[in-house]
Amino acid sequence: MMIKIALGGATGKMGRTVCDMIMNEKDMELVGAMIDPREESFGKEIYPGVIARGQDSLKEVLENADVYVDITAPMAAANIIHRIPRLGVNMVIGTTGIPNDIVQTMRTEISECGTSAVHSANFAIGVNIFWKMCETLAAALDGYDIEVIETHHNQKKDAPSGTALEAAKRMMKVTGITELRHGREGMTDARGKEIGMHSLRCGDVVGDHTVIFAGNAEMIELKHRAGSREALAKGFIKAIRWVHGKKDGKVHNMEEVLGL
Repeated sequence: MMIKIALGGATGKMGRTVCDMIMNEKDMELVGAMIDPREESFGKEIYPGVIARGQDSLKEVLENADVYVDITAPMAAANIIHRIPRLGVNMVIGTTGIPNDIVQTMRTEISECGTSAVHSANFAIGVNIFWKMCETLAAALDGYDIEVIETHHNQKKDAPSGTALEAAKRMMKVTGITELRHGREGMTDARGKEIGMHSLRCGDVVGDHTVIFAGNAEMIELKHRAGSREALAKGFIKAIRWVHGKKDGKVHNMEEVLGL
């Protein structure tokens, strides 16, 4: 069965990578694309038979789609993700930084409309294993200091990354730590129960994440490095196939997609 897909953010770096991969999959067809109306490609055919449209044309973009994939920016995604369930289309959402109230509204709409979605801060298979290892180490290394360092390209809009925040959230859950400290400057107090978070934006780095555990005169570093955007794109493809045809009124994560 052919899976028909519409994609938001189709001309972005990640969006182009996913679109190109969709075009090479025998069971997938790109049928719609949304981009910022200010872009030069707006209103033009960016893939065979696919015209780049804006959010004002949401119904037209999704008219023939089974699955909508969102790889846009936080506010762009916030404008539409809660409206899509009413159109009967399933979703794969990879945009990070979407306001929590919008995500909750989306969940409610999905439940009421009986559609399905996969929502994750990162679709790379290795990152999802990385998150599991963060939980395991944080739980085992009682009393160790924890610092998270994430590096991305200089065009990334949100900081910290959704991947880093997800790692911190999971570690806070298993340790009981409640404070997330973003960077340090000047004279700082003695360290309390906190997780340090540091964001770097430089060059064309796809995504590097390091979690440091330090204590008992030793230090452990857990690192994930994305060598190319294909690592994430392959995860998107898995999620699209997995969510296609589901109508359970639920929002799922990549752990479910990967059977973790």
